[in-house]
Amino acid sequence: MSLGLLLTLAAAFLAIPALLGRASPSERTKPWPSEVTLFLRCAWWINRAYCLLVHRLVILNEPQLPDSGPAMLIANHTSGIDHFIVQAGCRRVLGFMIAREFYDVPVGNWFCRALGCIPVKRDGRDGSAAREALRALESGRVLPIFPEGKITRASGREFAEGKLGAAFLAWRSRVPVIPAYIRGTPTVQGVWAAWFTPSRARVIYGPPIDLSNLLEESELDRREERVLLEELTLRLMDAIKALRPLSLALEPETDVE
Repeated sequence: MSLGLLLTLAAAFLAIPALLGRASPSERTKPWPSEVTLFLRCAWWINRAYCLLVHRLVILNEPQLPDSGPAMLIANHTSGIDHFIVQAGCRRVLGFMIAREFYDVPVGNWFCRALGCIPVKRDGRDGSAAREALRALESGRVLPIFPEGKITRASGREFAEGKLGAAFLAWRSRVPVIPAYIRGTPTVQGVWAAWFTPSRARVIYGPPIDLSNLLEESELDRREERVLLEELTLRLMDAIKALRPLSLALEPETDVE
C-alpha cells in the first residue's frame, strides 16, 4: 500500500469525529441495515470522510433503496472513484461488479470479498459474473452497476451508450431499479490518479424506474429478447440522464466545475 494512500486513509479516519458532529441527529440515529457489520460501518464512515475531504462531495438527496431485500442501483460512470461516491450516499452494502484485475489485487481482495463484490472479465463474455450477480440479487443484496460499461471522463456532462448487461439483470431478477447521476469527479486517467485528485463531486438519486410494461415478458426467442433488452437499456439510461437537470437545478454546474 502506498504512503499517499495510507496518509489519505489516516486523514479520513481522523476526520470521522468531526463528520459525526456535522451529521444531522436523524443521520446519527438512523438504524443500520442488518447486513452492515461493525467493520463495514467503520469503513462506511472512513469512505464518507474521504469523499467529503478530498472530493468535497455533496449528496443532493437520499437513495430510495429498500431497507432490506434486493435492488439494483444504476449510475453513469465518470471516474475511478464513482464506487466510493455512490456508496457514500447509501447505507446498504453495495457489492460492485469490478474488473478482475482490480479484484485480484492482494491488498484489496479481502475488502472486495467483505463487500460481496463480483469480479468481471473485461472481454464482455463473462457468463459466470452474470450468474453470480443474479445470485446476489436472489439473496437480497443491492447490486450497483454502471450500464455504460466504461468510464466517460467528462464529469457527467456526456454519456456513453448503455450496454445490455444491466437490462438483462433487471429483466431476469425483476427487482426495483434505482438510478443515480454523478458529476464533478476528476477527469484524470487511472484509478489512483482519480483517488488523489481533488474535485467537487455531486451525486443525486432518482425514484425507482417503472419497467412494469417491459418486464411482463419472460419467454422470448433470441431476436425478441434482443429487442426487449435494447428497449430496457434505453429506459435505464434515460432515467440516469433525466437526473442531470435536476442536479443542476439544485446546484448550477458553474459552482462545481
